[in-house]
Amino acid sequence: MHTQRLLTANGLNGPRPHPGTTGFYRTRVLPRLLDWSERLPGFEAARQRAVEYVGGHVLEIGSGIGSTLMFYSGEITSLTTVDPNPVLNARARRRLRQVPFPVDVREGRAESLPVKDASYDCVVSTFALCCVDNLDAVAAEIFRVLKPGGRFHFVEIGLSPDPAEARWQRRLNGLQRLLVDGCRLDLSIETALTGAGLGIKRLEMTRLEGLPKPLGCAYEGMASRAA
Repeated sequence: MHTQRLLTANGLNGPRPHPGTTGFYRTRVLPRLLDWSERLPGFEAARQRAVEYVGGHVLEIGSGIGSTLMFYSGEITSLTTVDPNPVLNARARRRLRQVPFPVDVREGRAESLPVKDASYDCVVSTFALCCVDNLDAVAAEIFRVLKPGGRFHFVEIGLSPDPAEARWQRRLNGLQRLLVDGCRLDLSIETALTGAGLGIKRLEMTRLEGLPKPLGCAYEGMASRAA
């Protein structure tokens, strides 16, 4: 285990948790839902692919219970995770002994990341952006914290290119957002990233095994900040 492992979650210096992060749903129901999603082979494989080429100083936003931790490679110099939910952060800390690099666990919102400008070689998001309040603000924050030439690696639920399937996604959005911490099915991640100044280098649609088509349409890719 790394002797300089960081276990900081300093509520004095960082922003306050997002309103509602300590309610019954987010303290009891959401952790169980994330445990269930970890066992789905589609989610596991997608997370593994998302971080396959990640290295250097890395920031993961919406890190939840630390489902992606086990998939990071030895190319990582350090990892900072940011999630607004203190209960999920506590769960993530229990897993830190499993990884060979230092981890700094912080509480904060993706719309206002508690980190300095141009600090990271890579930013990672896996199934987190669908739950944010303001996707454009999050994309702008990703641009801000990346070093020039830095990369954003992601896999996210998104709007299907099939019109009939997309209609079902919009019909199910209300129920989905109620049951899955505000997660939207009709996310347009490409528009938000390019609007923030990030260049899309790879974007592929995939199907998440074990889910109905309207719920399992996902986009894997990488965007970068110009050097």
